[in-house]
Amino acid sequence: MTRYYFHTSDGSREYDDVGVELADDDAARREAVRYIGSLLQDEPDIIENEHGLRVNVVDEAGRVKFAIAVTALDPRWDTAEE
Repeated sequence: MTRYYFHTSDGSREYDDVGVELADDDAARREAVRYIGSLLQDEPDIIENEHGLRVNVVDEAGRVKFAIAVTALDPRWDTAEE
């Protein structure tokens, strides 16, 4: 079993200092999908900014294994001139 940490970012960052032990990277990926889904269910407005929501999955050696990112596109946020 490997301990994985789920760090979140939505314009500010929160570091998971507890983690969870999981069998492998595939199990960690599934857990990350569930986790980001629960964050969106609890607070759907979390992605209503230009930063979106990102979960970085890091193993116990500190290596980023993968990331899951959710963004919402809203033309009101586009400040660039066309």
